[in-house]
Amino acid sequence: MAVQVYTFHVSYEGLEHKIWRELKVSSNYRMNQLGYTILVAFDTLAYHLFQFRFRDQDYVIPHSNFPKDAFDMGQFRLSQLSLQMNEGMEMIYDFGTMQTFRIELVGVEEMKKGWGRKYPLISDGAGMGIIDDMPVFELKEMVEQIDRNGRTNSPFYYRDRMRPWDYRCFLIHCVNVLLKEEVRMIEEDYSYFWMEDFSIKRR
Repeated sequence: MAVQVYTFHVSYEGLEHKIWRELKVSSNYRMNQLGYTILVAFDTLAYHLFQFRFRDQDYVIPHSNFPKDAFDMGQFRLSQLSLQMNEGMEMIYDFGTMQTFRIELVGVEEMKKGWGRKYPLISDGAGMGIIDDMPVFELKEMVEQIDRNGRTNSPFYYRDRMRPWDYRCFLIHCVNVLLKEEVRMIEEDYSYFWMEDFSIKRR
């Protein structure tokens, strides 16, 4: 089958209309790569485990305590999932605060010859991202404060430590410039810290 481009609408549960992205990725992408892309697209620090839930089945990054009835997400390409249009799945990041992303397939198109390097790509979106280790109800309070007062007294800052966190400050072109390289770096980190741990525990 020819390689396709999948467009996913990804929203942050609890703030679906404030913080969301449309991601375009190759159908050859593996599920873990989609996860890494979401972590970058939503400006996480990417230091927690995450898993997918799709058709009542869990897909995880193998580690020493992963459920025995779960699948290794790195073994599945998106094209193997037989996704239907408008079908959804969820991704949970950080099992302590349960940051949840809703993922829906909203577009499928043939990939143009020679365009493989164009993806992944954020084609649309809103909201700067999320704050690690913060439950959604706390983040929602900050968003409501910004909507009400035009600013927040939040002690949290964006990465450069110069701008206070403000969900309205989403610059899609800036995220896209760094997207591919940051996804690659996150993939290396997860492979080292989690997969290496899993291989050691199995011996």
